[in-house]
Amino acid sequence: MMLHTNFTPIDWVIVVLYLCATGLLGAYVNRHIHTASHYLVGSRSAPTALSTASFIGTGLGLVTLMYASMDGFNKGFSYLFIPVLGMIVPFILGITGFVIQRLREMELSTIPEFFHHRFNRRAQVTAGLICTIAGVLNMGLFPKMGATFITYVTGMGNTADDASMTVNIITSLLIVLVLAYTILGGMVAVLVTDYIQFVVLSFGLAIGTWLCLNSPEIGWDNMVSTVATHQGEAAFNPFHPESYGWTYIIWMTWVTTAAGICWVPEATRALTTQDPHTTKRTFLLGSPGFFARMAIPALWGIAAFTYIQNHESLSVFFSSEALETHPGRSAAAMPLLIGNLIPTGLLGLLTAGLIAAFMSTHDSYLLAWGSVISQDVIAPLTTEKRLSDAQSIRFTRISVLVIGLFLLVWGIWYELPESVWTYMAVTGTVYLSGTGTALIGGMYWKGASSTGATGAMLGGTFAIAGLFPQWIQQTLADLFNSEVSSVSNYVNEPSIALFVFFTCVTIFIAGSLIFPDKQPAS
Repeated sequence: MMLHTNFTPIDWVIVVLYLCATGLLGAYVNRHIHTASHYLVGSRSAPTALSTASFIGTGLGLVTLMYASMDGFNKGFSYLFIPVLGMIVPFILGITGFVIQRLREMELSTIPEFFHHRFNRRAQVTAGLICTIAGVLNMGLFPKMGATFITYVTGMGNTADDASMTVNIITSLLIVLVLAYTILGGMVAVLVTDYIQFVVLSFGLAIGTWLCLNSPEIGWDNMVSTVATHQGEAAFNPFHPESYGWTYIIWMTWVTTAAGICWVPEATRALTTQDPHTTKRTFLLGSPGFFARMAIPALWGIAAFTYIQNHESLSVFFSSEALETHPGRSAAAMPLLIGNLIPTGLLGLLTAGLIAAFMSTHDSYLLAWGSVISQDVIAPLTTEKRLSDAQSIRFTRISVLVIGLFLLVWGIWYELPESVWTYMAVTGTVYLSGTGTALIGGMYWKGASSTGATGAMLGGTFAIAGLFPQWIQQTLADLFNSEVSSVSNYVNEPSIALFVFFTCVTIFIAGSLIFPDKQPAS
């Protein structure tokens, strides 16, 4: 049986026209791309309004709506502590200019390029490789989530299975579409598209939230009471042991801070502005948007939980037994909600905006990782040590294509976990733990050495263990003749990540003290 929504052929027409218009805009923008500076950092000319909209728009995408709504559906209001952190960090960075101001003053093209200026080419290449590995793994679930949204919001979802064939076909089409757009337009296209998506989605999020809060069967009071009845105190207290817990919250605090200064898609906005002052204003003015872009989707996830509990057929599809067998099924909840809540026509416009936002997020990420490969891995390893503008653009485009092919395979074969946000935090830690440490230490500690920085960055790769917590828990339980459940209380994704962060800091300090650079950094 298909899961019905309000999506009609009229909505499909709106979606197609919107996407065609966006594609033509990308092709037009390509006429103005002549140098690597234009392609990679938009010629460092973005004013405050455009830079701020792009800064928020990069993260305000379909992927954000999906992972935030999934955690809102599963964890209730407790998830809101993460949007609060997401608002506080860029606000503080915007006030102080910590790290981001110096990055802009150095006129870099990529974040890893800092390590060449501060240390040596080895550190730059190491940062580039780890950045790319972590980044590509991090966005590995993006296509699957986008395809899942389209499948269920349009009513193509199936209650008999997870509509895997439909999801896979849509995943493939989306990747082809975003690859074409990214390869054509570069950073200028990203900035322009982000601005348009920011405007469209701002209205869409406002309307969707208004409908949720004013729906007779949802509403604020129903949401609070339903979540309280079915999830208890853990849905309101992130410190509760059945919610996120202290370790997870400490981990998120460091992840959010490190991501603000060196996670390439967002931190690159520090490199594209007109001047350092604009960079600070971009982070400061963008901070409320970082709260809204995660809090509103989480609210939609809670609204979806409330809506589903009032519909017997859906409550069976999303029962605890069904979610235990198919953990990623919670990703279908929010699309089904808005597909039934928003009227025809308006639903098509919102869906079109979200699909275009999916493209916006992907082109930002693809261009970020592609430029890191060309500028921080290929360029330092070439004989000339510098690529021409044509070579830079060509290698970036080739890298984007290769990454896209990997995402195509990964997106088709990988199953969504219960919390995509946690998956993204783990893969992000691979890069953020070591590189964040080396970036802050290298910028503010004269005694930092290239050996300490490289060692810290390599140490961050151990965070990959956080992708296999069940295997580690079972191994330790067998080794110490204990129960897996008792081991999992101490060995899990946040504890592994925090251990890696501590290890990276230790390696960085020890490596710098034991193996100082022969000549002090200038």
